[in-house]
Amino acid sequence: MTIRDYIRTEVFARRAEQASCLVIYDPTRRYHDLVSAMASPSCQIIDTGVSVIEQRETAMAALIDLGEGKIHQLIVWVPALPPESDEDRQKDPFSVFAKIGAQFPLGDGDDYASVCRKAKPDFVVEINRLFSEGEPSLDTIDALDKGGAWPRLKTVLGVNSPREILVGLLSPAASQEESLKKDSTWASEAREFIFRSLGHKLKTKGQTRQTIADELWQLVLFSEFALDSNGSLPPSLSAVPRVEPQAQGLIFDVCNELRKHQDHRDNYLTHASTVEKALALPERTSEMRKLGNRDTFPFEERHYLGEFVEALLASKVDQAREILRSRQHSIWLSDESRLAEWTVAERVLDLLEVVANRPLAKFANLEGIVHAYASSWREMDRRYREMEQSVAEWQEEHEGLERLVTTARSAYLKLAERLQAEFVRLVEDEGWPATGAHLLRNSQVFDREVGPSLDAGQRVAYFLVDSLRYELAVELEKQLSDNHAVKLFPVCAQLPTYTEVGMASLMPGADMALSLALKDKTLVTMLNGSIATTPSTRFAYLKSKKGDLCQDIELDELIRQKKLKIEKVRLLVVRTRDIDTIAHGSPHQILEIIPTLIRQIIRGISKVEAAGFQKAVIATDHGFILIREEEAGNLAHPPAGDWLVEKARCLLGEGYPDSANLVLKREHVGIRGEFSDYAVPKALVPYERGNLYFHEGLSLQECVLPCLFVELKPATKRQPLPSIQISYRQGKTDKITSRRPVIDIAWPALDMFDQDYEIEISLEAIDSKGKVVGSVGSGPTVNLATQGVRIRPGLAISVGLRMDDDFSGTFTVRALDPATQATISDLILKTAYIE
Repeated sequence: MTIRDYIRTEVFARRAEQASCLVIYDPTRRYHDLVSAMASPSCQIIDTGVSVIEQRETAMAALIDLGEGKIHQLIVWVPALPPESDEDRQKDPFSVFAKIGAQFPLGDGDDYASVCRKAKPDFVVEINRLFSEGEPSLDTIDALDKGGAWPRLKTVLGVNSPREILVGLLSPAASQEESLKKDSTWASEAREFIFRSLGHKLKTKGQTRQTIADELWQLVLFSEFALDSNGSLPPSLSAVPRVEPQAQGLIFDVCNELRKHQDHRDNYLTHASTVEKALALPERTSEMRKLGNRDTFPFEERHYLGEFVEALLASKVDQAREILRSRQHSIWLSDESRLAEWTVAERVLDLLEVVANRPLAKFANLEGIVHAYASSWREMDRRYREMEQSVAEWQEEHEGLERLVTTARSAYLKLAERLQAEFVRLVEDEGWPATGAHLLRNSQVFDREVGPSLDAGQRVAYFLVDSLRYELAVELEKQLSDNHAVKLFPVCAQLPTYTEVGMASLMPGADMALSLALKDKTLVTMLNGSIATTPSTRFAYLKSKKGDLCQDIELDELIRQKKLKIEKVRLLVVRTRDIDTIAHGSPHQILEIIPTLIRQIIRGISKVEAAGFQKAVIATDHGFILIREEEAGNLAHPPAGDWLVEKARCLLGEGYPDSANLVLKREHVGIRGEFSDYAVPKALVPYERGNLYFHEGLSLQECVLPCLFVELKPATKRQPLPSIQISYRQGKTDKITSRRPVIDIAWPALDMFDQDYEIEISLEAIDSKGKVVGSVGSGPTVNLATQGVRIRPGLAISVGLRMDDDFSGTFTVRALDPATQATISDLILKTAYIE
């Protein structure tokens, strides 16, 4: 763009469009011809150099036309200095037009030299030299970017601008590197170019690109750091070469280019780390509090993580959020360990914000606290779970971040215990389950929702999911709502909240048929006198009520089978116990299994829909508590009594309450059975040690359950898959050297999708036999409930991949449709670990 084009379009036309009326003061008559050429049917130009009196009258008439919409812009050109004082403005016949609209020049940024620097940011140093020798003409300024300047460099590198020359010298493409090696005549011109463009005289006597680039990398990177820090550097760095302040625009543009483009990122990462080490920047800048906002060196990312921690520990939430926002696109987060740390930081901030915004008040009744938990209070459990999942992905050490996680855990537990105390108070007063017009008991789900659909002739898939906590069902609802009509309701769990009772409560007629019978000095779950302690006995009871058109199947089997023989099945019971089974056997795996289960349910819904089912009901037996043992304090000691059943968080039999335990009559909490009392800890603690995950007690997390009703549709042609692209290290290598590689995912804005449309994809690594050997790790766009990756059209994101420790070899990274498992994109890589 020529200097005239820049002034006309970016300065005059833009201001005239914004203000409608513009007065241009031009004592040197530099802009006269340029302004005159802007005349058009919609833009009237008033040239006051002809006759001030006549043109004043013409301008007044034009102003009326402007007000009536006959013209869109009015520009008044005045060959005089702009008025500076009120007295000057009173004498100026055109100042009133400037007051109505806008004027040029206005402020220091509108002087001729500043305008030239803005128009030609690649030539700032050269422009400063021209102005130091006198005021250059517009033609002289335009001559700067014509072919005559730096002809050898432009020819050898195949570029046109100083920015492109600098990038070519620092990080050349293979063809540029080859051209530089073949032609040795460019070096002297490069020295002059660097001096004229950046004001720096190279010290190296070397004539190769590498020797020049080594010095140039330090100059460019340190200059960006110094300029971004507003020059507030310690004395120990005062002698380090840097460019003149006028070259800031060029330096910033070059660094942006090097960080932004995939072809240069690896070079940038290497050289920035080298320069940081050579200058001992972390040590020499340790007293600096202001490092600027740009992303020059890796130690800056460390510094800002520390600033984030300190801000949040001091309860400066807004400041912490701003620091987090400024680091989200940092080049240094291409390191998975750093990405994992910032992901933990974000999850901690999310949790602490939720906790801070939940002042606990007393609830009027049990129904109120149940609905409050389902509508908003469950969010604290989601945020806590997400934080713990992120912490599980984080493998490095950072003392400040560890303090922050400890603080967040304590804050969550404190709030959760306050809510628990209120819930226990209300249950003690009112009993359980809660009652209300919009509340079901779990023992009513089949008769109220499944049975009527079957009676209406619909085919129903009944998903019995063990340990589906309410906040997880909310995430499931969000995923299913993209393609289905979904309703989510809170229901009250059947006490006691252990699996065989909870699952039996989901059978037909359970509201009256369920009881706990005394057999051989223990209590056995019964339905109408029949034992209902296992899936097979419960399904036998179901068939006795609903006939042979029922069938049950494990969720894994439903997903795995390609041809399902269920054409005549009207009620398909889909069972899974993954969360409960794994959590009891290996508590610390609970965080890993949650996303897998949610994804399986989504796939299971897709399978039964394809098989012709018209409705799916997703129900559960109980929720769970997720609290690290060291945060939960002491264990609860069981109350005195004669107990027939002893579970991790409840006792059944006969006993006596104490300060730590609630002991209620079974009738008070809605249990039929041959025993007297139901005992639970008042606090969110178990009777057994060694648990991260536990249930079987009395809490909102365990007792407020979800029930989802999903309307299924006949098979139709699915929406085309988006054009997602996945890559690793810009395609420069197909070898990963770490078990935590970072995968780049891009969705070019070329598909016929709205820019605000967000999808979730699954990402996994499989070996040659189809076995999953890697799953999604860290990233701010990762949905931790499903381990899916969220992305919008036009965006590029980075996501950590967690490879199995015992795998090595060739593998395929696949981006998948979560519902159908159709492959959207794939990438073949291989391991080359550096042990």
